[in-house]
Amino acid sequence: MLDVDEAYHRGHEQGLTEGRERSLDALSLALADCRQEMRASQQHEAALRREILDGLVPVLHAIVDLLAPRTQQSRLREALATEMTRLAEHAPDQAIVLRCPADLRPDLMDSLERARFPQAQVEDALPGQPTVQMVAGQGTIVFDPALVVGGLKTLIDDILTED
Repeated sequence: MLDVDEAYHRGHEQGLTEGRERSLDALSLALADCRQEMRASQQHEAALRREILDGLVPVLHAIVDLLAPRTQQSRLREALATEMTRLAEHAPDQAIVLRCPADLRPDLMDSLERARFPQAQVEDALPGQPTVQMVAGQGTIVFDPALVVGGLKTLIDDILTED
């Protein structure tokens, strides 16, 4: 009878060992499959993100291009008014020369009136120069509305490169 019990226990232990090995093999295969599926999913996700950004960036650039002209003039008007008010307070006798494109002249004259800066002389900017220049003594301040648009587009482009 001892042989039967011993054979039973040996068979049981051998069965457990073989079962564990099969379970470990099956688990290893399942983990390897899971890792491959995760890698494929991550690659698919990255490709989708690139595709979305490739489509979104031109749309965002177009929005900036459409909205920029509307906001540029108000920002320019505000910046000019701030600088002229500052000059009027700190150097009221300083003569200044303002150069701007012809289409900005009405806004510039309006800013000059609000700042109460009678010593300002307004000149036309050089052809093709979209900026406004304020020259006072040895200093020149350049207001370039395109810098804001360029900065926004650079930020948008950075979104693409962060990925």
